[in-house]
Amino acid sequence: MKTLRCKCGEKVLHTSMGSFDCEGCEKCQTTYAGHPDHHKPLQPHEWINKYNQNTGKPYKYCARCGQIDEESYKQSKQKD
Repeated sequence: MKTLRCKCGEKVLHTSMGSFDCEGCEKCQTTYAGHPDHHKPLQPHEWINKYNQNTGKPYKYCARCGQIDEESYKQSKQKD
């Protein structure tokens, strides 16, 4: 298990797989890294539409890291 941090140290990630360029700290705008010299600028999520299997409504899903946009997912679960 690796411990990765953002450049300012406010965000910590414990993982065995690493992280994506769209995961990191909004405050210092850097990605997670295991060494201070390996931080990259934080990239925006690459949102694609997926559809709720129960309602058929769309929600946003990041094609890189797999994060689900919570607001759009809540809306997709609501039935008419």
